[in-house]
Amino acid sequence: MQNRRPAPFNVVPEDTMGTTWALPKGAIARFGKGSVDQGDVKVSPDGTYFAVGTLMGLWWYDVASMSPISLWETKRGMVNSIDFSHDGKWIIIDTSDDVTKVLDVQSGECITQIEGQDAFGGLACSSNGSWIAIAAMNGVVKVVDIHSGACIAQMDRGAHEFQSNDILQLEFSPDGKLLAATADNPELSRDGQVLNPDTEGRQTYVWHPETGEVIVKFAGRNFAFSPDSRLLAGAAADETLGDTDRVDRCVSVWDVTTGERISHFSGHTDWVENITFSSCGEFLVSSSRDKSLRMWDVTEGRQKKTYTEVETDWGLPFYSPEGKLLTAVFRYEKTTVAIDICRVESGEKLQTIELLRGSVGEMWFFRCPQLAVAYALSNKRTDGKTQTFPALREPHFPWPYPKVAWLGDQTLVSTRDYPGIELWDVVQKCPHETLLKDKNIYTHTVLSCGKILGTRLHNETGVWDARNPDEPVAEFTAPKEPSEWVRHEVFAPTGDRLAAGSREGTVYVWNFQNPEELTRLTGHTDYVTSLAFSLDGKRLVSGARDNTTRLWDVESGEEIATLPLDEPRCTEGIAFSPCGEIIAGGMDDEIRLWCAEQLTTLRVIPQPENSRRTYALTFLPCGKYLVSGTWWQRGMEKMAIRLWDVATGENIHTFWGHTTDVQSLAFSPDGTLLASGGDDGTILLWDVKSFIDS
Repeated sequence: MQNRRPAPFNVVPEDTMGTTWALPKGAIARFGKGSVDQGDVKVSPDGTYFAVGTLMGLWWYDVASMSPISLWETKRGMVNSIDFSHDGKWIIIDTSDDVTKVLDVQSGECITQIEGQDAFGGLACSSNGSWIAIAAMNGVVKVVDIHSGACIAQMDRGAHEFQSNDILQLEFSPDGKLLAATADNPELSRDGQVLNPDTEGRQTYVWHPETGEVIVKFAGRNFAFSPDSRLLAGAAADETLGDTDRVDRCVSVWDVTTGERISHFSGHTDWVENITFSSCGEFLVSSSRDKSLRMWDVTEGRQKKTYTEVETDWGLPFYSPEGKLLTAVFRYEKTTVAIDICRVESGEKLQTIELLRGSVGEMWFFRCPQLAVAYALSNKRTDGKTQTFPALREPHFPWPYPKVAWLGDQTLVSTRDYPGIELWDVVQKCPHETLLKDKNIYTHTVLSCGKILGTRLHNETGVWDARNPDEPVAEFTAPKEPSEWVRHEVFAPTGDRLAAGSREGTVYVWNFQNPEELTRLTGHTDYVTSLAFSLDGKRLVSGARDNTTRLWDVESGEEIATLPLDEPRCTEGIAFSPCGEIIAGGMDDEIRLWCAEQLTTLRVIPQPENSRRTYALTFLPCGKYLVSGTWWQRGMEKMAIRLWDVATGENIHTFWGHTTDVQSLAFSPDGTLLASGGDDGTILLWDVKSFIDS
């Protein structure tokens, strides 16, 4: 197969991490490679490159070195699903704007652009290069012409009253003549209403791609086609168990040319997780949660070998080009993930790939275990040594966004995917240190003394000092009420209190000196959307979906006032000025400034028509300027971050960078740098010196 190196777009040669690649105007660095929570990771057909579709763009990596080599699609980003053509000539991507593109890998040229086809649930390209299979958000699977975008067929799933994004695997057969998918077929909606009473549970379908006709359907998952496309094998239900006790611990093999099941192997005692055919197609290998790996003779319909000496929990069996059976075994430690490549026959460890927990590398290998196979085949090491990759150790940010704060003028602090809190070196533009490595942190703050506190609210909650994590600063029990916690948890700048909102409108405040004496602030009647403490920690302001904004006395737990509005509206973003004299509220179409003492409206700043939803707010340390971040609306390519003069309401400058909602904003103590955390899974650093009075 021809080696098709991706066009090297936006590469900065001296920046091997990609931190400064394709930066928006005014930005000096980007931390994070973008969220893959709705994205995709795929290895090229020749196994030399892999592509990562994220909400900020399409990253290309070299498999052998695990380093970035190109960055595409940064204008809009929002890449959900990707796949390669069979020959590796094209890559097909789908975005959240329901745009599907066929791109030439070597030139980056767009061959075809198809609009209006939602491929949120995944896509696949046929080996004949003529069709794209698309799984929509509602679970509908279609086949479209790769050049015209015309729908050729919609796949028959029978009665399916409740439609949802439930396609778990979508693949064409190697010869491109059949399409297979696994669907969840959910019985219940989120509110518990039975909408599909006759559901058969998780099913694997094989369809004719030009008619949508069902060729094979069985209760199973984790399917694989034989190299000659004649057979399909999948983890299948143990037929001795009823539907409510279903365990897919058997392996069924179907002849898809006749639609008949030719073998049904039993022997595993727990869920079968991975299945692969040998290159000759005569043998089948399955790994299971029972920590065994079994080889089946497909032609004779019997078990050939069982391996129990090799650790196979979370293992992925595969064959080398020489026909040797290998396995990639994922081992999850406290702070790392290790992937061992082993010979199955001898149990010998050939090499180990080590990744940090919560890093982009862990996320990408988890999303695409075949990446470990590609690396093992391209680096045929036999010394058992451990390989680490700096470019893959960068933190991945949790949903819904990275929260940012500053520790001095040269160190940024952010949340990261489990575990811990990340410190970033702003001068070197790289991760510097991970704190609270064994804690799952959702909310953090940096106090004026430099102390960093972190927490995550759940039933039993602790607050930790990041530099002294052994003993918690405070421990308390969250209320066991029918409400669910929302994502608005804030520390008081004084470091002695934590506040959180709930779905039914109650605001909870804990004093760390007496953590069990919970204060309930009652008045709101709906979902609390925003919270902010005054700098002295004595007052708290809250916004909620009952369309009121309320100011509270923290010590007494009494409401001071409901802040005035021209009409009822929800305050989604809120901030106190550093001096405590002004409260800023961000709403759907305006920013409102209130006098925190007189409790009157000082100024209303209308928002531009094309980006009205302003929810993230913060003041410069001097208090003279306010910065706001917008949320995505259909038709927008980049989100606006606007700098405002507080005294006049003038928009001094606008930065455009994140591809979706701006959720978190923080200025460096000297007021020269702005950090913005976006729902796209990145942090951008902006230089604001030229726009403010020093």
